[in-house]
Amino acid sequence: MNQNIYDNIRTRVIVLEQERILLLHGENTWSLPGGGLEPYESLLECAVREVREETGIEVEATSIAFLGEWVYPTHAPCPHKRMHYGYTLEVHIYAHPTTTAQTLQQEGPEFPVPVWIPLIEVASLPLRPKEIKTLAQELLAGKSLVGVPAIIQHIESPRATPPTELAYTKVDIAGITK
Repeated sequence: MNQNIYDNIRTRVIVLEQERILLLHGENTWSLPGGGLEPYESLLECAVREVREETGIEVEATSIAFLGEWVYPTHAPCPHKRMHYGYTLEVHIYAHPTTTAQTLQQEGPEFPVPVWIPLIEVASLPLRPKEIKTLAQELLAGKSLVGVPAIIQHIESPRATPPTELAYTKVDIAGITK
């Protein structure tokens, strides 16, 4: 198996603001904005770029929410007949708009339409991944969720001074809180 890592890593961005989530409405389904990692790009940079391209708004990506693995064919059907095996990692990332009242813009006429959806409506939508429905319900129930810090590694001495704390992000019904 000879695969390019940039073909196998994707971001999906959970943009939250005031009891709403940013979703893309395609043909008979809803999804999160996001897309493929480009060379020399961090996961958080990819998340910001993809949201800008697909929705026209600027966001701050703060932390990793969860990971989704697609292992072909063991846990997922093969998308192409020529693929006998493969792997994709989707990194779901929390983000929030950098300013209020940004206008949503569709990437193009053949692309899904970006829409702010109230969290209360998420459970009734045909949505991928289904775990976003659970996330919306937990936020509506008043739970604060914790994102995992994204640490961009630098080549440095193993004796370098560690940070005093890790930057965990809390997410609640209003959106991202640090």
